[in-house]
Amino acid sequence: MRLKSLYIAQYKNLRDFSLIFEDSNFIDVFVGTNGSGKSNLFEALIEIFRHLDQLERADNEIAFDYKINYEIDGIETEIEWNGGKLRINKDQNRTSLGQTPFPDNVLIYYSGHNTTVSNLIDSYTESFRRRIKGASLEDSRRFIGIGPEYKALLLAVLLVQPEGTTARTFISKKLGIEKLGITKPGTVEVTEPVLRIELRRPEYAEGKDEFNFENNDDDRYWKAQGITKDFLDILRSCTWGNSEGLTVTEGYLSGSDRYVLYISINKLQQAFADKLQDLFLYFDNLKTLGMLADVSVPLRLISGGEGNLNHFSDGQFQSVYIYSIVELFKGRNCLTLLDEPDAFLHPEWQFLFLKQVFEITSNAVRNNHILMSSHSASTITSADQNQINLISFDGTKVSSRRANKDEIIRSLSAGLISFSESEARLNINHILRGTSGAVLFAEGITDEMILELAWSKLYPDAECPCGIQNAFDRIFLRNLFSREDLKNNFPERKMFALFDFDEAFDDWNGLKKARDEVTDPHLGLTKQLVYPHHYATLLPVPNVDALKCQVLDKTGKPWGRGQDSHLSIELLFYSEEQMGKWFRLRPTPGGGEIIEFFGDKVEFAKTFVPTLSAEYFAPFRPLFDFIIAKCRTE
Repeated sequence: MRLKSLYIAQYKNLRDFSLIFEDSNFIDVFVGTNGSGKSNLFEALIEIFRHLDQLERADNEIAFDYKINYEIDGIETEIEWNGGKLRINKDQNRTSLGQTPFPDNVLIYYSGHNTTVSNLIDSYTESFRRRIKGASLEDSRRFIGIGPEYKALLLAVLLVQPEGTTARTFISKKLGIEKLGITKPGTVEVTEPVLRIELRRPEYAEGKDEFNFENNDDDRYWKAQGITKDFLDILRSCTWGNSEGLTVTEGYLSGSDRYVLYISINKLQQAFADKLQDLFLYFDNLKTLGMLADVSVPLRLISGGEGNLNHFSDGQFQSVYIYSIVELFKGRNCLTLLDEPDAFLHPEWQFLFLKQVFEITSNAVRNNHILMSSHSASTITSADQNQINLISFDGTKVSSRRANKDEIIRSLSAGLISFSESEARLNINHILRGTSGAVLFAEGITDEMILELAWSKLYPDAECPCGIQNAFDRIFLRNLFSREDLKNNFPERKMFALFDFDEAFDDWNGLKKARDEVTDPHLGLTKQLVYPHHYATLLPVPNVDALKCQVLDKTGKPWGRGQDSHLSIELLFYSEEQMGKWFRLRPTPGGGEIIEFFGDKVEFAKTFVPTLSAEYFAPFRPLFDFIIAKCRTE
């Protein structure tokens, strides 16, 4: 299964929306601000496939026109719904899919933050629940919503596989599982592997009390029928023998109106040999009925303790989540929608998330097209460039386009994504580990853009001796150079920190120095820090009287406090001709006034600064010359 293209006439803020999917990716990542349309895209896809799945139902309606193109087993299909009429390829006025290739399953991960997705899944699930009691396995639902409550079930089904299989080995390694089984009292030995299942009264049996559980087999499990009874009969035939007589609570518990079953995993493997998907679907049907209260696998960890599947954190589990879904539905043509699966993870887990997901082999996912939304900077940092789709909303229209990862990260200052300090640290560590040589750190995204442009203008034929990297804000830049992470993790590498000559003066001034390197503020005040390979610099002060007085006193020395300093990097390009467009006067207490930048920093750096000739970048030359000299020395 592979989506090829999509058109949506109008669904919420998706108006005249078109999307083309690359052929090479098994996973497509969509990023954008809240309200940009990421979740609306997923909602619309769910609605489209639900509408097609239920074409023959009298009450089947959809509120928007669409066109979708997908490929299954090498066969391309185009379906269009327009004005209440259905076209499949060239066949007009269709009323059913007939033999048209269609996904076996649409799998939806939802964390609960998008209630519309939850409601769409709940509506479909309720419809299936009403007919599941007497259904067959072939009737298992096509749409499967998988939330955090599926954690134990997914793991249990994979751990039921024979020892040594790829999936079980993967899960055991990721979660540090040594062996399966109930720990025998007073020892570290375990029983044979078992599955503990807890069943509760399903919704169809609520309010009924005519069951004779002890003496009437037909009443067992609240008179289950069809697929449900078939599965429960199989489980009953796989009951654990407990030959060693361990004390466990099992059977029907009248006080709580529940069944507790201990199932031999060895017997279950025999019953479901090469039928892993069937086992999951059986369990999923129990869950849909409301009958499956809990499933767990007693185990021991490599660390030495006992455990079960509920002991693992979401961070440990999240990439395993994706692996489990792909593995369980391997061989079936699926569309998988992951709506911000990384939303509640610690940044470190977010950073590792996609890397772990891509450990899944391409063979396992060739029939499964995965779409994932995210607004986590840490996740995006570890993504490959060609996997990122940027969704944006300009107030009237939503659009989607492939975007360079650097471009997306640069959009931070425009509010696309916000970095926490831990996320920023992870991102910088990731970048530094992938590079070598000196690095010049600036405060923000636009500073980085301007510095890169300045080098190209001043030294058009030379390669920059250092990488240029933003540190997201002045506070993190200060913290980066005041702590020992850079020194310890990247010893002997020369690092330079460039601060604006404004409030950031206090951050620069607070860094402990070994000695002064440059004492002329017009060349950029620079000091060597305690670690001899690290340097901190202030923006050079232009020789413009109106700007000099904003950072220097009459003797040419800094005013000494950040609150008295007013020189941002944009002001290095100040001219009277740009007053009113990029610069303006702002009154200050006491009757004075200062020149300040106003407007969109990203637009300024992208559209105005590149138009300037090399002479406008002259204030940066002393900074670059200093870096060149230091990089030449051992």
